[in-house]
Amino acid sequence: MRVVFMLLLSVAVSGCATLSKEECLAGNWEEIGFRDGTNGRTSDYLQNHAKACEKSGVRPVQSLWEKGRQRGLPAYCVPAKAYSEGKKGNELRPVCPASQIARLRAANETGLEFHAYTDEINETQYRIDELERKIVAEDSSDKRALLLLERRALARTVRLLELQRARVSSF
Repeated sequence: MRVVFMLLLSVAVSGCATLSKEECLAGNWEEIGFRDGTNGRTSDYLQNHAKACEKSGVRPVQSLWEKGRQRGLPAYCVPAKAYSEGKKGNELRPVCPASQIARLRAANETGLEFHAYTDEINETQYRIDELERKIVAEDSSDKRALLLLERRALARTVRLLELQRARVSSF
């Protein structure tokens, strides 16, 4: 158990760095900025890179990073990306032009709705799985019949949620 905990801790700590040592040393700040722009990173995200590169003795070149980020932002500020972010449960980041916000928010909210339906389907399916274990273990036929009724009702709920999710399955 202790080994598993240490392994998880090391993965968690290494996952915190925004850049590897190699990326810091290579210093392709415009490309890093472009990648960050396509991911909708705000301008203060550069501080995370500075912290990640501190041990390597490398400081980000803000002007190059920002130039790349600005070049990448148009790829983030499109309805398909806003919807995709929502499907992952992510709200739209405040980096897009004001003239596009209404359209992007609508796409993002549709994606968030898809995500919420998916979560609800998964939770309901988990409850169904638990009920099935109880049904198998139940000795009383009356109690088993009640559990089966509950399982059927939850299965209908899943089908309804799937239909509702299908309604928002694309933007």
